[in-house]
Amino acid sequence: MSKSTYSTKHHHDRYSPPRYSNRSSYVSPLEKLDRLAQTFQPKKVLENNNYKNLYYEGKCNLFETSNYRYYHIRHQTPMDILDDLIGYAKEVTNYTIDTEDQLQPSPQPPKPAVLQIEYVYENNPSILLIIEMMYLPKQHEPVFIKIKQLLKIIFSNNHTIYLWSGIHKELKHFYRFGLFDENDINSVKERNIQDEFKCYLNQTYPLSPDIKLKTNETYSLQFAIYKMFNQWLNRRFTLANFGCGLDPALDTIIIPRQFSNQQKRIIEDEEEIRKFMINYALNDCLAVTKLVYELPLSIESKSPTQSITNDLEAISEDELPLDYEQ
Repeated sequence: MSKSTYSTKHHHDRYSPPRYSNRSSYVSPLEKLDRLAQTFQPKKVLENNNYKNLYYEGKCNLFETSNYRYYHIRHQTPMDILDDLIGYAKEVTNYTIDTEDQLQPSPQPPKPAVLQIEYVYENNPSILLIIEMMYLPKQHEPVFIKIKQLLKIIFSNNHTIYLWSGIHKELKHFYRFGLFDENDINSVKERNIQDEFKCYLNQTYPLSPDIKLKTNETYSLQFAIYKMFNQWLNRRFTLANFGCGLDPALDTIIIPRQFSNQQKRIIEDEEEIRKFMINYALNDCLAVTKLVYELPLSIESKSPTQSITNDLEAISEDELPLDYEQ
């Protein structure tokens, strides 16, 4: 059984242009993704391209964060790795979470595919989990029971959970997997950083042209990172196929028979997009945690009024084109 992948590094969210194939019969996964995003989320594509242009013009930097390591959690995760993660979880009280979905053909709703969890340490590098929900073991198997034990510890004891949303909205479609339930979620202390950022920005910069005053208006995580750190958080992979099996050890790359003569190219393309998707999923947690340390603990009192201008309009976070039924 292969050991779970992990990494410790300074992260740079690199932008790579799609390597479009000259052969009309083969379409790379990056090209498919770009076409999908352009069809269903053209505003998000425009927003991301605007930030990319600012980066290439030298007006902002790439998103960066401090050192971390991460683990893929799936049916092949070794028990000793899970035991170590349980031990770490018993010492941590703050976590950041996010989720990714797997799109389905219309009119089917998306399927919950990935749960990301960051152990937030004050002085040590973060540990992140990428839990691949479509590759979990059977519920009676020891690995599943151990993963469930880990999640029960994380979602307990009034632990603080940071996220860019409301916790029940983010996690309610993950209850079906049997790793945790609503009672577990009710036992934690939620901090919705999206709401906190909105309150901070609206109070600190009430004359900003980007301000959103309506209750249902929200700022995107990408905009928040740009505003607070002048960094570009690449959102190219929002609609990516997160149910594909991100961990290379899952060996989920399939070569269609008609493209067998392009096997090397297809494997390279599939490995490349999985690496980008892993970075994207990790950044969804790391970006929120970065904001936690920057936002004031209390934002109830108004800060001095200032007027600010921006190269970009604050476009709200779009929903997936095929959203869950409420």
